Amino acid sequence: MPLYLVHYSSEVGLKGQNRGAFILQLQRNIRAQLPVTKVRFWQGRLLVESPHEDLDFSRVFGVAWWTRPHVVEPATPEALHAAVQSMARALQARYTQPPTFAVRARRVDKRFPLNTLQLERELGAAVVQAVGWKVDLTTPQVTFYVDVLPGRAFLYTEKHPGHHGLPVGASGRAFGLYSGGIDSIMAAWYMARRGVEVELVHFHAFTEARHAHEGRAGKLAQHLARYLPRLRVHYLPYHHFMAATLDLQGREQRYELVLFRRFMARIAEHLARQEGGQAIFTGDSLGQVASQTMENLAAVDEAVSLPFFRPLLAFNKQEIIDQGERLGFYALVLEPYKDCCSIVSRNPATRSRLERIRDLEARLPLQEAMARTLEEREVYEYRVVSGQWSVESDQRPVVEWTVVRQGEGE
Repeated sequence: MPLYLVHYSSEVGLKGQNRGAFILQLQRNIRAQLPVTKVRFWQGRLLVESPHEDLDFSRVFGVAWWTRPHVVEPATPEALHAAVQSMARALQARYTQPPTFAVRARRVDKRFPLNTLQLERELGAAVVQAVGWKVDLTTPQVTFYVDVLPGRAFLYTEKHPGHHGLPVGASGRAFGLYSGGIDSIMAAWYMARRGVEVELVHFHAFTEARHAHEGRAGKLAQHLARYLPRLRVHYLPYHHFMAATLDLQGREQRYELVLFRRFMARIAEHLARQEGGQAIFTGDSLGQVASQTMENLAAVDEAVSLPFFRPLLAFNKQEIIDQGERLGFYALVLEPYKDCCSIVSRNPATRSRLERIRDLEARLPLQEAMARTLEEREVYEYRVVSGQWSVESDQRPVVEWTVVRQGEGE
């Protein structure tokens, strides 16, 4: 059965007395997100067994890198000598010109008869003897990594990079305002990479939540779910807010967008308090659009008392798009979709006055609109199907969904 060697991020390693809890969370997430049969912590690293080849551990936050090592057991100088020569001969066919190489060894088992420098020299000489490659210790084209541990050694030439960060679930839970655009989905991705269990709150303009789930909002959520043990999206209707603000007249309409963002923030805070969330977040980027001026952001903050995070605050739009494109989100964002924020006033106030906003909120039936909105909430839960993988070339896991709640349920 294929064996994977997985190293956790340096941040996890720095957690001191809490390191064990972070590693246990990482192990749980690997079991939940990937079709594996065994995950165990051994000698400062994770050993993962799976019947599947070419698993992608980059979808598990907290992973620094992983590889499929050749296991040398028992670990003796003679066995390593033969193994590195065999590996070099197997690699030789990949190159039209002989590559340069280096050997990097780590001797965890101090009882091994050769020290690190001696082992690197011995194995380097074995490679030269087998294939005649030249040594380059600065910029080698091929690096042979050797980890000598009690009773066995791992030999490998590739390290597949992960996204580092912290294991999801290690940093609490937060509810994110989710429009179905690139900013909000990337904000959720970055929050999850910091170990936060994210839940998304999406306001839709459809007659039924299933249309939002079947459209861009649901497709983006399913793509994000591939990076998480589970993802819940709370779908709520927009029309109750719209009905509550029909009486806005003239220049009052310039405050509609800020009123809507405060309305959404209060809904998210309500759900967070009800379901164990400790914070809320958005995909705001300072100054990117009219609603994201410092005055308007402060006006939204004032509506809630939970911590309000904005992981993209200092990103510009192109940086957000570029990262979204690298991760496969941006192609989904290009699909047409009714974003509620785009329906609201097209000429919003850029410097909202809190006194004016409070006066409007006191006049409008927004409390009633909140109650009705929550009554029509539907929650979809997205999970990777354990043990099932698609036949597509990029080995994307299959994501299933379940409607776990309809209405407020209180």
